[in-house]
Amino acid sequence: MYVVCNEHLDNAIDDFVDVYEQPPDLYELGSVTFTEWDVPKTCDFCDHFPRYLVV
Repeated sequence: MYVVCNEHLDNAIDDFVDVYEQPPDLYELGSVTFTEWDVPKTCDFCDHFPRYLVV
């Protein structure tokens, strides 16, 4: 699972496919909510605000 900004979305997709050998599901963080999970404050690859969840 990756939480990423616009700039690193392609990196997260590539990494996910390399590890799991299948395409990920993509969610825009502003349009999904989870009861037991708080969105991290930064992208997994940099210090920017994350926009996407890659699972």
